[in-house]
Amino acid sequence: MPKRLLILTDSIAPPAYAPRVVSLCKYLTEQGWLCDVFSDCEKGNKPFTAEFGHWYHTTYYQQKYPRWRYVADKVFGMRERQFQHFIETSVNVVEYDAIFCSSCYYFPLWTTYQLAQEYHKPYIVDLRDIAEQWGNIPYNTTSFFHSRALNVRLHRLFTAHNKRLRNRVLAAAKHVITVSPWHQQLLSRYNSSTHLIYNGFDTADFYPKDIPSDKFIISYTGKIYNLDFRDPRLLFEAMQKLLTAKQIAQEDVVLNFFIDKTSIEALQQMVDRYGLTQLCHIRGYIPKAELLPLMHQSSILLVLTCLSTPEGAHGIMGTKFFEALGVQKPVLCIRSDEECLAQVIQETNAGLAGRNADEVAAFILEKYNEWKQKGFTRQQTQHCEIFTRQYQSAQIAQLL
Repeated sequence: MPKRLLILTDSIAPPAYAPRVVSLCKYLTEQGWLCDVFSDCEKGNKPFTAEFGHWYHTTYYQQKYPRWRYVADKVFGMRERQFQHFIETSVNVVEYDAIFCSSCYYFPLWTTYQLAQEYHKPYIVDLRDIAEQWGNIPYNTTSFFHSRALNVRLHRLFTAHNKRLRNRVLAAAKHVITVSPWHQQLLSRYNSSTHLIYNGFDTADFYPKDIPSDKFIISYTGKIYNLDFRDPRLLFEAMQKLLTAKQIAQEDVVLNFFIDKTSIEALQQMVDRYGLTQLCHIRGYIPKAELLPLMHQSSILLVLTCLSTPEGAHGIMGTKFFEALGVQKPVLCIRSDEECLAQVIQETNAGLAGRNADEVAAFILEKYNEWKQKGFTRQQTQHCEIFTRQYQSAQIAQLL
């Protein structure tokens, strides 16, 4: 009789599309498992579907979201309670062999814990992001009050409350999975069976292909939200140096940014200050179907992060970096975190984790000359097998 797995995950929306969960479902289905996935669907997005497993979606965020509901979610777990009710009225939880929860920060950790306790099921928690990774500065604070100081204080109170609940859930889990060595070290405090399984790329979706382009294209796709944490200044400073020295021709270069709508205005102002308005194309998220062709046509793929400091960010290793590994395009990571991501970039020969404008300019010039010669660029990466979704799904399956 096939094993049955109940999978809970957070909101599925662009640009992520839950690749970690989709790959796991695909792998387990091929191994004879039956997978049922429950997730939320954010307002303005169509419910996500996949050919592997059965997918169920709530519409919690499709409704209006007044301030009282925000407080009810954070303090009383209203969203978690509704999610649990939705699951229990959709399927018979008793029939599952185990529960797998993949979460960014908190939701739906508490639902997982409640179901596991009520129906006596073992569960595994996969934490892709945690509050501690952003240090002392809130990464994405909801504007509940007009005062930023009050918003920050409220955010910290909610964070402290949710961390206590999270740690209780982690302690009772059979295994905990997370995405960087730094995350693994921190979460091991709450559960000694904490495993490192990186983010990665699916070889069926991200593969190398040399497509000549008449432009030297540097592309960034993904979230920014906060320019202190994802700061492209080194790129702009390097471009200024190269243009001033006439080492590259302005008419050859395009800088593409496909980002969250909330960051467009701030990034555009930064671009204007550096005098690079004509080079930069800044828009909202690119449709998924257009992502791979853009990556193939790009000469450099940009990864934005920041220096890891005692009070600052740690262990940030976004999925976009691993997708760049899959297409074997040169990666420009700025600013180098000088930690987990920089180490993997060096070990895989993926590109450059830049620490200053001079070395960023040298890297861009090297790839520019390669593009001038061949019409495209290709990065000869190495040791990338462990970052494929297939390999990582097999790792998770072993734990299950």
